[in-house]
This record gives sequence, structure tokens and C-alpha cells, in this order.
Amino acid sequence: MKKIIAAPLCLCAAVAMAQKPSEYNLDGKLYPQINEDRSVTFQFSAPSARSVTLNLGRDYGMTKGERGMWTVTTDPQVVGFHYYSLKIGGLGVIDPAGQTFYGTSKYSSAIEVPENESDAAFYTPRKDVPQGAVRSVRFHSDVCNEWRRMYVYTPAGYYDDPDRRYPVLYLQHGGGEDETGWIFQGRADVIMDNLIAEGKAEPMIIVMNSGYASNPGSSDSFDAFEKMMTEEVIPFIDGRYRTIADREHRAAAGLSWGAKQAYDLALGYPELFSAAGGFSGIIVVGEFNVHNPGIMDKTQRKAAYNGIFKDVKKFNKDYSLLFISTGQAEGTLLKEMSRTLKKDGIKNTYFESKDTAHEWLTWRRSLYNYAQLLFKK
Repeated sequence: MKKIIAAPLCLCAAVAMAQKPSEYNLDGKLYPQINEDRSVTFQFSAPSARSVTLNLGRDYGMTKGERGMWTVTTDPQVVGFHYYSLKIGGLGVIDPAGQTFYGTSKYSSAIEVPENESDAAFYTPRKDVPQGAVRSVRFHSDVCNEWRRMYVYTPAGYYDDPDRRYPVLYLQHGGGEDETGWIFQGRADVIMDNLIAEGKAEPMIIVMNSGYASNPGSSDSFDAFEKMMTEEVIPFIDGRYRTIADREHRAAAGLSWGAKQAYDLALGYPELFSAAGGFSGIIVVGEFNVHNPGIMDKTQRKAAYNGIFKDVKKFNKDYSLLFISTGQAEGTLLKEMSRTLKKDGIKNTYFESKDTAHEWLTWRRSLYNYAQLLFKK
């Protein structure tokens, strides 16, 4: 039997025609590097490997050089956050020279292709802006029969005034992600710190929970989500934090599959929520045609969520905000959904992120716009 020797895995410093190291590189690691034309140069040391492939949106075959150093420069990339992985002999591995992020149902390496400073300012930390706090909070769910974790953002000043109470946004990640996504990939805390400091958004608490919640023994990854949120998480937050515990000061939002969950919460429980936001996600209604929601049967729309859209005047009075957003490169599906609801008389706000697809820059921009409309007096 032929002995297989594992190739050593490391990125090594070398001279390259690159602009600067990725901001997610570990200390002292020079690669990957973001070039001036937004291409990215990778170097990877694997002397015993027969082939190494970079996957960044598509596969790039790497070229082996001296001392087993594999190198490749990609095509120019669009700005924003990008997952990537390395494949050695077909086995996908993370880059040991960089930070990892939970997405695509696994931990992955990532780069950030920077926007110009003015466009990136809303999700860039600033020295002159007071910072809120993000806490990792463990709680036991009797519904799921397990210990769980959520992240809770409290705005700057929360601990300075013990008498002040705050509205709450329940913010969900997408499929293949978890409760860490909105902080580490989405930069939700930085976005909110900047908005609040500029007076563009009301100070609020944000709760980020894992959308994966199953009943004990169930093979359905989501069947306990709504019960867990409504019967456990919301009472837990209202009991532990200084919230304004009424529907007018409670909102939900999410991205992709999390958008569906946010709609299910906010529209399915009108006694608990007064605002809903869906980023790159549809409102699922009965036999909803996900490929063309613009021609969804009106009878189905009126039957959705126990008839919440049936009385247009009541809906528009009860809900302060229905927010629908998408990336421009995602197509017209959600634009048509917004138009269809508006034709029915349902007020909603539509936002389209320029030149982005189903990705974190779309969702950062969506949160930035959504948060400015929430809880306005």
C-alpha cells in the first residue's frame, strides 16, 4: 500500500506585486493580498502536493514554484466580503494564515475587497464614535431541550442611564450561517454605532439568535424556531434587558432564509411585532411561486399569515414598516414582490443594493437603510 504523506499547510511571506495584505490575515501573514485592480494574490506552501486549487467564486489552479510555493492571482473581484477555500487533491481546507468565519454550513476563510472610504464609512469603526457592547449570552431552551447561544447588542450609553428603556430588533442570519454572522461578517454593531452617533437611527437592542431550532427528536432543522423565539427568547430578553416590551417597539429582520423567518415572526405574530424586514428573501405564502412572486394569486396573498393582508387599512395602520431589499445582481424577483404588494395597497419600502448579489455587502447596506426607518417617533 502506497504511503501518503500529508503536505504541510501554511501561507508564506514573499515578494509580490500586491497592494496590501487582506485585513483578515493573521498577524505577520502577508498573503492573501488585495491588488490595486481588486484582483487577489494568494500564496500557499505545500511542497508535497501534486495540485492546489483556490476556490473564490470559481476554481483557480495554482502554479507551483520554488520550494513548493503555490501561487495564483485571481481576476478582479467585486467589492465586499468573499468566502474562499483551498483544495489539495480535491480536499477542501481553510487557509491557516487567516481568520475563519462560519458560513456556507462550515468554517471558511475570507477576504474583504475594500470599497472606497466614503462608501465603506457606514460599516467602518471610527475613533470618535461611542461603541456599544456585544455579549454572548447562553440560555437553556426547554422547547429544543438544549443549551443555546445568542449575541445581544446594546447601544452606547446603555449602562450609563439605568432608567432608560430601549426598543428591540430581532435580527436573523441566513441558511448555512449562525448567530455569529451578523457581528463578524455583517458588522451590525459597527453599523449601529455609526448610525446612532450620527442621529440617523434610534438607539436599540439587537438580538441575534441561531435560526436552527428543532423539536427534540425532529429531523426538521427549523420546526421549533417560532415557538422558541416567542415563548422563550422574547420573554428572556424582556426580563433581562431594559426593553420597551410592547409590539410598537419590537421588530424583526433577516437575510435570505432568515428573511423568511423574520416575516414568519413579525407577520405571523402581530401581537408581538410592528415592523418586518426581509433582505434577499421572499414572503412565503401557501403554494408561493418562488420564481415569480409578482403573479402570486391574490387569494393566496389575502390568506397569508391568518389574513394579515386582507384588511389593507388595518395592516398599514398596525405595521410601521415592511421593508424589502435585494442586491441588484439578484434579479427582479423581490422588486416584483414589492410592486405586487403595493398594487394591493400594502405599504412597503423597497431598497436595492447597487452592483451586489446574494452577499454580505447587500445585507450590510440593507441593515443600514432598514435601521434608519425603525422606531421613529
